[in-house]
Amino acid sequence: MNAAQTGAAALPRAATPQTTTSGAAQRSAVAVASAIGEQVFAVLSGRARAESVRESLTATVLGNLMGLRLHGARHPDYRLRSVHACPIGDSAVEACVVVGAHRIRALALRIERHAERWVCTRLVPVERRPT
Repeated sequence: MNAAQTGAAALPRAATPQTTTSGAAQRSAVAVASAIGEQVFAVLSGRARAESVRESLTATVLGNLMGLRLHGARHPDYRLRSVHACPIGDSAVEACVVVGAHRIRALALRIERHAERWVCTRLVPVERRPT
C-alpha cells in the first residue's frame, strides 16, 4: 500500500546530498594531510629535528614551527589523535590535526601541491576560546 491508498500524507523525500569530492579524493586528502601532519607532530614532540621536514614546509611555516610550543608535547603519551582533511580543488588540501594526551590541541594546515610534491604553506595552532 502506498500513502494515497492508506490516506496518509506522503512524506517528502530527502534530497540526495551533493558531494563535491569523490571518496578517492577525500582519502587522498587525508593521506597527504596525515603524512605532513605526522612530520609536523614529530618536530613538535621533539622526536624529529625541524630540518628533517624542510622539504615539506615553506620557509615561513618552518620558522613558525620552530617557534611553536605546545605545552606537554614532549610527554610520552602525547600523540597524534586524528587527522581531518578536505581537498580544495586538485592542488590544495585544508586539514586539522588533533594532538594531545590529557589536553587536546588542534593545528590547522594548508597544504598545496608545488610541482610534484605537497608542501605545507600554512600552519596555525587552533586556540580554544574561553567560555
